[in-house]
Amino acid sequence: MEISDESVIEYNEKVLVPVKAKEPLYSIIARPRNYNVRPGDMVEIDIYITGLGIPDNHKLFVVFSSPNVIDSNSMGTVTSCIQLSLKKLKGKDTVFPVAGREYMEEHQLDPNGITIHLPNAYFLPWPNPRVSMQSEEKTLMTEIMAEKQFDGCDPISLSFRTLKAAKSGSYEIYFALTYEYQNVMKQASHKTEFHITSWWDRHQAKVFIVSAVVSFVLIVLTYISTLQIGDLPP
Repeated sequence: MEISDESVIEYNEKVLVPVKAKEPLYSIIARPRNYNVRPGDMVEIDIYITGLGIPDNHKLFVVFSSPNVIDSNSMGTVTSCIQLSLKKLKGKDTVFPVAGREYMEEHQLDPNGITIHLPNAYFLPWPNPRVSMQSEEKTLMTEIMAEKQFDGCDPISLSFRTLKAAKSGSYEIYFALTYEYQNVMKQASHKTEFHITSWWDRHQAKVFIVSAVVSFVLIVLTYISTLQIGDLPP
């Protein structure tokens, strides 16, 4: 994602200046790619942050409700794909966000979860090339980087492998974004679930089909037997 120097200057002057004056307010949205997984399969969750305003400091905390179902020999990762770029334009430092596969970073999970500090670029408005055509109201409500995909990559992705011996059931993952603005602390939280399937979950359809076939065969055999008995001489 590249924009010209002129667009960078316009972006800083027309978008960042008014947005910086707004008090930040954010929510987290975590979306599992695969809710039902077999023991030993990967769990993959895409994470978005939505809102407006640029916080002074922030951290994202992820914790598992049941770390004993996660394979500790193959700890997963949190992947981010948005960074902050800095240029010196017209004699002053000028910032703008960049994103995509070439800017991806991986953070290793520990057995309980992870705490990471995201680049400030996550909270910056998306540098829409048409921003100069927008009204001031639309500029202040523009999309932010953490609300968008880039090169098919979600802003933040969490992935880990479950144990092959993990017990079936539903498990929760908790997310908390803590951020600061002018010495005031705020927090947004979210939780999502994944479900480790049991033998019955994975095979109940086949069991029902086999049971139905067996029942049908028994009915047919019973019917044939009845016909044969009726054909016997008195």
